[in-house]
Amino acid sequence: MSCSSCKFQRWLVVLALSLGSARAHAGDKPPLAPHPECDDVPVIAHVQEQFTIYGPQSQKREYFGFIYRVDGELASAVVRSSECGAAARCIINTAPAARSVPRGAKVLGEWHTHPHWSGSRALSMMDVKGARQNVHIRCYSAFYSGPTGAIYRWDPASTSVPVAMATRTFVGNYGLTEESGPAAYLAAEGNPPTP
Repeated sequence: MSCSSCKFQRWLVVLALSLGSARAHAGDKPPLAPHPECDDVPVIAHVQEQFTIYGPQSQKREYFGFIYRVDGELASAVVRSSECGAAARCIINTAPAARSVPRGAKVLGEWHTHPHWSGSRALSMMDVKGARQNVHIRCYSAFYSGPTGAIYRWDPASTSVPVAMATRTFVGNYGLTEESGPAAYLAAEGNPPTP
């Protein structure tokens, strides 16, 4: 086989993969541009504060909050999951958080933690579907933290995990310390620590 033939074959493979990727994501909408009336700075500051409170408590549980504004103040309606197993998916019922949002409040988004012991660095399809249900709400933002405390914002209009992961932007770290998360770094590698 000649070298020019090898280059041509590689070019065909790259072209085929590019076309396949484009088709796989053809239904995905581009990331939504922020609405001019959406003030992201205080929302991100509020989310960082919530992760500072609930992130260290996420050893074996997930925490979830709907972010809302009422009477000019930002707050979160927060719920937590039951204890997550080492190999089991962690599922959280967000309905009680939705019911806790005061009447007349403007919902601005959501955030959730992934547990230190068995949490994933990636979003799940449940995360993507859950946020997507609220994408019609103007100014809606979605945030999550990985098991080592890294906080990300991602596009709630995403239709798949790969697309959502590609839209992530880093917005901070809630600062795991040896006291608040000594096992987080082991858990991130998939090795749950011994209690």
